[in-house]
Amino acid sequence: MDKIMGSYDGAETCELVGTYILNRIKHIFNNNEVGLYRDDGLAILENKTPSEVNRIAKDLNAEFHKLGLRITTDAHMKTANFLDVTLDLPTGSYRPYAKANSTTHYVHNRSNHPTTIIKTIPASINSRLSKISSDEQQFTSTKDDYQEALKRAGHTYKLQYNSQQDQSPGRKRNRSRNVIWFNPPFSKHVETNVGRKFLSLLDKHFSTNSPFHKLFNRNNVKISYSCMDNMAKILNAHNKSTLRRSDGWVTNSCNCRDPTKCPIPGKCQIKNIVYKATVTTNQEPKTYIGISDTEFKKRWYNHKSSFKHEHKNKDTELSKYIWQLKDSNTAYNITWKILKQANSYSNITKRCQLCTCRSLSGFHCNLHRRR
Repeated sequence: MDKIMGSYDGAETCELVGTYILNRIKHIFNNNEVGLYRDDGLAILENKTPSEVNRIAKDLNAEFHKLGLRITTDAHMKTANFLDVTLDLPTGSYRPYAKANSTTHYVHNRSNHPTTIIKTIPASINSRLSKISSDEQQFTSTKDDYQEALKRAGHTYKLQYNSQQDQSPGRKRNRSRNVIWFNPPFSKHVETNVGRKFLSLLDKHFSTNSPFHKLFNRNNVKISYSCMDNMAKILNAHNKSTLRRSDGWVTNSCNCRDPTKCPIPGKCQIKNIVYKATVTTNQEPKTYIGISDTEFKKRWYNHKSSFKHEHKNKDTELSKYIWQLKDSNTAYNITWKILKQANSYSNITKRCQLCTCRSLSGFHCNLHRRR
């Protein structure tokens, strides 16, 4: 199963795969010589001859090849750029790193973000730069680009080096608490203090006399504003939806050898659809509403497989009904129809128009699981 960059659980999947890969290559390296972060790896080899280093690189490439992966390896390096840090082995120092010809941008202090976020941006940048600098000299040599980026964003904060001793870790709680978060969208155009109103309603309806006060109080119900889409994101989404909009169905969307046997004549290859299956018998017809983000024909094949193999009789509400008809030796006929085309789930918008359309269409069918 492929996971695209930025998908809902892409980072977790990458960590899981990375852990598996580290276990597969542990016989090549000694303990604590290699590490992975997402798709970047770093290994430190001590007291190795050049031929031994080349042998390790060759074995590493061979191990990844067994997994069906290809990697690029750079060996015999004394200085390495890893993520946002430059590591210098001869001097034992490290400093911030940015790719050549790249421009650093930060959120502008007048942007439509909560005030707390705007205020913490410069301090968090200063803290990060200090942590990835081995000493004040390394910090001072690289801070100018970041200081200029803050200035362009309207921040007046002056970057200063803070040693690790100055950055106290603070008190750490050992006990975790289950917290319910309320995340209303933030906008400077809204004058009402939504957070204060919400907390006042919480105090009013779940007072200390309420039997639910233990579950809903200010200690375990918190509020944190979520950011609205910026103008560029809104315009891009509008342009994409306009360009994708079509007044009719996609043409040349059937690849059946015999067009007369196509489940939906001329439309079996259409994607991102809400479809309806109507089962007719000598009794009242039954309808089933389904969705498919792939070609309808692939979804149709899955339905046919669930009708054919008894161990798949509970795959869908439709297959359950078909097997009931088979058990009672009732003749039936199925016709298919496309109701609507809509966008499937997007990790950008966090919405699935297909699911919404199916829910709205499901009110008029009688073979649909109620949730």
